[in-house]
Amino acid sequence: MAKASDDLMLKILKEMRADIKDVRGDVARLDATLNDVRRHVVSLDLRVEALDEKVEMIREGTVSAIGLAANASRAHVELHRQITDRTKRVEKLEQAK
Repeated sequence: MAKASDDLMLKILKEMRADIKDVRGDVARLDATLNDVRRHVVSLDLRVEALDEKVEMIREGTVSAIGLAANASRAHVELHRQITDRTKRVEKLEQAK
């Protein structure tokens, strides 16, 4: 009877050892997958940073363009006002002759 229980115990221990080996393999595969995910996340972070820089450059360019357009518009309005004033002055001078 002792021999049978020793054999049973050895069988259980061998099965446990095999299960532990399988779990270690699973953990190693999960670790490799996790490392791949980490590398991918780092790559995505770099891409997002590059996109952020590009968006900021576009924003700055847009703000500059809007500022230039606003200044040009103000200058255009001022020139138009000056031309209108001078036209009126010339008309008055011509009528006075």
